Amino acid sequence: MTASVPLPNPTVRTAVRPRISLTTWLADLTYTQQTISAETMPQAVGGLATYAATKLDLVHPIRVFKYPEALASALEEDGPPDVIGFSHYIWNSHLSLAFAELIKKRFPETTVVFGGPHYPLRLPDQTDFWHERLAGRVDFYVDGEGEPAFAELLDTLNEFACTDVRGYVPGVHCLADDGTLHAPPPRVRIHNLSSVPSPYLSGLMDEFFDGKLVPTVQTNRGCPFKCTFCQEGTQYFQRVAKKHEQQIRDELHYIGRRMKPLVEAGSARNELLITDSNFGMFPEDHETCRVLAECQQLYGWPRVVNVTTGKNQRDRVLSAVAQLPGAISLSGAVQSLDPDVLRNIARSNIDAGKLMEIALAAADAGAGTYSEVILALPGDSKAKHLGTLRQLVDAGFDRLNMFQLTLLPGSEMCTEEYRRKHGLVTRWRVMPRCYGTYTVLGEELSAAELDEVCVTVPDMSYEDYRECRLMDLLLASLYNGGVFAVLLAVLRAHQISPMTWLECVRTLAHGSALTAVLKEFGAETDNQLWEERGRLLSYATENIDQYVDGHLGNNLLYTYRTRILSEALEDTADVAARACLAVLRDIGVGVGGGTQIEALVREAADYHRLTLSEIFRTDPPEALRQTARFDLDALLAAARRRENVRDPRRFRYTEAGVREFVLTGDQQRTLRTYLGQFGTTPWGVGRLLTKVRLPDIVRHVRMSPGPGTAPAPAGTGTPTT
Repeated sequence: MTASVPLPNPTVRTAVRPRISLTTWLADLTYTQQTISAETMPQAVGGLATYAATKLDLVHPIRVFKYPEALASALEEDGPPDVIGFSHYIWNSHLSLAFAELIKKRFPETTVVFGGPHYPLRLPDQTDFWHERLAGRVDFYVDGEGEPAFAELLDTLNEFACTDVRGYVPGVHCLADDGTLHAPPPRVRIHNLSSVPSPYLSGLMDEFFDGKLVPTVQTNRGCPFKCTFCQEGTQYFQRVAKKHEQQIRDELHYIGRRMKPLVEAGSARNELLITDSNFGMFPEDHETCRVLAECQQLYGWPRVVNVTTGKNQRDRVLSAVAQLPGAISLSGAVQSLDPDVLRNIARSNIDAGKLMEIALAAADAGAGTYSEVILALPGDSKAKHLGTLRQLVDAGFDRLNMFQLTLLPGSEMCTEEYRRKHGLVTRWRVMPRCYGTYTVLGEELSAAELDEVCVTVPDMSYEDYRECRLMDLLLASLYNGGVFAVLLAVLRAHQISPMTWLECVRTLAHGSALTAVLKEFGAETDNQLWEERGRLLSYATENIDQYVDGHLGNNLLYTYRTRILSEALEDTADVAARACLAVLRDIGVGVGGGTQIEALVREAADYHRLTLSEIFRTDPPEALRQTARFDLDALLAAARRRENVRDPRRFRYTEAGVREFVLTGDQQRTLRTYLGQFGTTPWGVGRLLTKVRLPDIVRHVRMSPGPGTAPAPAGTGTPTT
């Protein structure tokens, strides 16, 4: 196609930066009404602004927005910009589109640009996406990396009309008047990530150190792996571009200085998010961890570093994170341990066994460990999913994060040919926390985000899917974070898998509170899923208040885990003890009749109940008490040293004592900070439990002086096997 006006070669055409008179805004929007759904600082769009400023002479500095309310106020008070760009992710797509639609209606001369990973891979799917979602709202979509393409687009728009530049800027898509999609391929990716100046060091992020948002950095970009469910699994992102060590150092110290007073005042979460896909796997990551250790010493920040650790290079990963004891949990994100499933999702260049070795070696060094499992992957079945969970808990991971399979538009898995090949049956649901209503230019905008999840594959029926979801909930509630750590130590001492215990918990009778919670979980699992995207979107936008008030649209695993550990805590402790005794009995261990092993199990279950009792309140009781007949702390310490803890007499006090369960001042401050941000509702506490390690907030245990530990008299209930 030939443009109506001949175009010069755009972007920096001479050594002098082109002078740009356009007013430009960038928005990385998040929902804010139930809570801040995407609480990361807008450093990605900030990078678009700083890169453009190095290539162009901007008469008007680019403005950056995170909160919808701030963007609405700017439109009202300052009038529209010439160009506005929106980040486009799965968690803010419809919110951004709602703003874009209103802007185009009220200010048709404003050019609207979108960019981000929430965009299909194939041209036919891209064309459909434009006609179904973008047409009339969006002028241009940046496909691939955004910094050079957006700068070039600004340069071109400064000289030519919007309609005259269609199809000319590499990687910038747009729809012609006749409905044809101009989709030039994306430009070559950035080789040196330091060519994007830091939005922190430029001061562009200063206004976002508000105690609500978490600092976010990227030290490298790209991923050498090819997972079909991930947008970075495509060929375009195979090469890894890195940032210079000095820029990383300067950036982290700058953030640390800004975070120090916020953390000391208890007005901000003591966290950092690193968006790298394989942190620790590259030599430069060792230096990054050393700098972070400096920041901890100088600023008391960050206490927690949220990052996905590398999938290979075990020794390098371990060496890097060892510099930050307790700050980084090592990931063994296997997704599945079934060979056929792994082949179907193109993880053949990732050794699942090596992933497990990385995490478990970290456990030996005292670091937290977790693994990730995705339900209903291509080739999955109920037996394969539960088998993967069994292998992971038997390997000793502290925590398993179980996810549903979400089909992302920018991934190979979302293509029509892949769906057909693997028999994926999907449903739509409203994404947790991603909904809200905003008043903009006198009009009310309601928006909600949807994701498409797989619920059936050829060897997994919907009923199997439901049963797997229930087992995921029980594992998250009773296993993750060592909720019943003493019971797990006893089970493992007798070579009983924690999954055998959880399966017994599933089949035993439950108390009324736990029965009600599990029944409601099953009902909500069904009710959240819709066959038709359009019908769900209409329903959600018409019932936004129901979602914001927490009656609909919650993350079910998080919410119901909270309910199990709060309103059904007594029932949960009871069935945990009964199931433990039942599986011990099944292998011939003598229980019942007042045996020592039964006394230990029941005391341990009540011990764990008390550590969790009423901690998710803004005014928790100061101290709780329990009669102590066994030294449970000594048992756990011995288990961590991998000593034999089969004989309960070894841990029996000669005289009963009293335990007190208390929340320390630091714990209370941490809980107040998070409860203040997320609230005390089940869905708010569920979110808290994704940000804080459970062992960090359960009640501390202290003994009244007096009792000593000594073997009980002979013949008082020796366990038999």
